[in-house]
Formats: sequence, structure tokens, C-alpha cells
Amino acid sequence: MRHRGWVNLGVCGRFHFHNYAPYLAEWEVLNRFYYSHRIGPQLFPTRPGVGVNLWGKEYLMRASARLFGEAPTQRLLPSLHDWWEAGVLRSWTPAPLWHLLLHGTARRILRRGKAEGSVLLGEAVNAHPRALAALLQEEEDRLGFASGDKVRSGNERLLEELESVDHLLIASRWLKRSFLQNGFPEERIHLLPYGVNLARFTPGSRERPVRAPFRVLCVAHISPRKGHIDLLEAWRLLGLPDAELLLIGTMSEPMRRALRRYEGQYKHIPFIANGELPCYYRSASVFVLPSIEDGFGVVCLEAMACGLPVIVTENTGAADMIVPKSTGFVVPIRSPERIGEALESLYRDRTLLARMGEEAAREAKRAFGWENYARLLGEAYGRLMGGATQG
Repeated sequence: MRHRGWVNLGVCGRFHFHNYAPYLAEWEVLNRFYYSHRIGPQLFPTRPGVGVNLWGKEYLMRASARLFGEAPTQRLLPSLHDWWEAGVLRSWTPAPLWHLLLHGTARRILRRGKAEGSVLLGEAVNAHPRALAALLQEEEDRLGFASGDKVRSGNERLLEELESVDHLLIASRWLKRSFLQNGFPEERIHLLPYGVNLARFTPGSRERPVRAPFRVLCVAHISPRKGHIDLLEAWRLLGLPDAELLLIGTMSEPMRRALRRYEGQYKHIPFIANGELPCYYRSASVFVLPSIEDGFGVVCLEAMACGLPVIVTENTGAADMIVPKSTGFVVPIRSPERIGEALESLYRDRTLLARMGEEAAREAKRAFGWENYARLLGEAYGRLMGGATQG
């Protein structure tokens, strides 16, 4: 690619960077990569000097969560974010283009980049802050939770970041709708769906015991935003024999209390390493992500690649990747009845279940993997700088 070493990428958090940043480094597109996870030099084997590893924030956040719990840690986050951002400013290297995750961690970085004349590309992984805050307030009211100040406290930071960027990178039409509805100019929005690791996530043999139960799987942090209540309510209403519901993901304390009424109706595994997830996908019958808001949901592509039909909401970005009634179902948010209808149709018709799973795997293969995502991202960088890149 032309324009070598001309992009600074900053990601405070994980957010899939490990899947595509190594390709950008190998192709010498990256000038510097500022990140927050303590991943060693194996991330950039050919260009180890590219990475600036500011990992302290991530590990202090995890230590705080273990010692003090979720709520105090959320109150600490703005200070941790400022600390990470200060690390970027201390190790600053100019670049013609900055690509920054918009997470309340880049306000001063964006101001400095603008002062130096850099093109500023912000990446949004959730809906517009105002849309997200409204949805979560509605959900917390519905569940009877206390006010979600931790969500709204970050709005000013995110809105300031949005005011600073020249362009916005998003992964789904759902995100695009939310930003257009809140006044962000369409000509400055760039849509690029995420990829999936097609080497790791495959259908495998998909050989399940003849009398294996109908198993529904959901992989997501168990929080109000992910809509688990609607899946559990659908499951309770269905009452299917010889069937089980498996939830994989850490559970917030308020959700633990809210789910008590569904005790005995589901199994819960707090954490599974990503490398171990394929065997769980392959042992399931169908995947459900009932999110109230989800910028994309790469887990949906992972499940499809492993041969599962998926059920998602309209507010889940991965809905863009689903062919309704062929590879899965797209339902409205907060609709246990519609989730139940889709699940029951697959439970009653195992031929349909098998056919949709096979088509889901084929569709996932047709979708691009992370290398192609990186290539398209590099081409987008070139267009933003006013010149096309060549592979």
C-alpha cells in the first residue's frame, strides 16, 4: 500500500483491534498504535516498534472491579481514561491521519491532532450518545433499576469527541441511523462492517448426539443493554421439553437480582476464552442476541460461521448480515413473543434448523474475514487523505 506509516491508531480498550491492527502494521500503514491491553510483542512480530502499550489503565480497572465492585469502578473510569490519554500525549508522534476509538478517551488527543492539521477519523462502537442514553434509561425504568448515571456521565465526553472528528467510522446501518437522527452529516459517515476469524470459527463436524437437547446459546455481558430479560421471558413462556438455555458472560449485580425470578430456567457460565468458544457454538442449536442496543455484535458472525442460525434485534448491528428466514431472524427490541415464535419454529422443524444453520455458515464465509477488513480500512484511510491506496 502507498502512504506507508502515515496513520496513528488509538484504542483504549480491546474492541477487536487485535484482529486487524497486525495487518496494518505488516503493510506499514501504521505509524503508531496506542493501546491499553498488556499484549506482548507478538502482536506486531514484524514491526515491534509500532506499538505503544499503555496497559496500566486496563489492569487498574480490573483490579478495582475485583476489589470494590462494578459501581465504584464505573465512577473511577473517567480518571482512568484521562490517565491513559495523558500517556498518549506524553509519547506523542505526529501523523497525517489519526484513527481513534470514541470512548471518552480522546478529547485532548483530537484537539492536538486538529492543531497539527491531521485528518481525524473517529470510530463509534455504540449508538449516538443521546440515543444510547435514552434507550438505557427506558430499559432501567422497565427493570426497576436505579438511574444509570454512569452511562449519562460519559455523554459530554463523547459529544465533545464527535464535535472534533472530521469523519466517523461505523460498523452497521443501525449505528448510521442513530447518528443521522441526531444530526451527524451523512457525507462524513463511513460504513465498514466488522469481520470474523474464519480460521477459528468453523462448523466443524457439527455431529451432535441423536437425542441431544435443543440448546439455545447467548454470549454477551449480562447487563440491561443486552436484553437478556426478553430472551428469558420468551424461554419461560415457551416451556419447551428437552431444551436448555445457556448464557455465557459476566453478570452485573443488578442483573443478578433481576434474574432471580428465572432461576432454574437457564445455565450460566461467567467466562469462556474466545479460543474455546467454537466448541460451545457447535454444541448449540441456535444463537440469540436480544440486545436493546448493540453497535454490531461480532459474536453473531462467530455463531453463523460455526453453523448456527441467529436471532437478533433490529438494534443489533449484525442484523445487516442476516438474511431473514434463511440464516436467522430479526425481531424488534423488547419482544419476547417474537423471540419465542422464532425459537419455536426452529424447535418444531429440525429440517429448517439444519438448513438455516448450513446457510448461515455459507453466508459467514461470503462475509469477509479480518484481513479483508484491514485491507478495506486501509483503502478508506487513503480516500480520506485524498488518494486511493493500492494493494
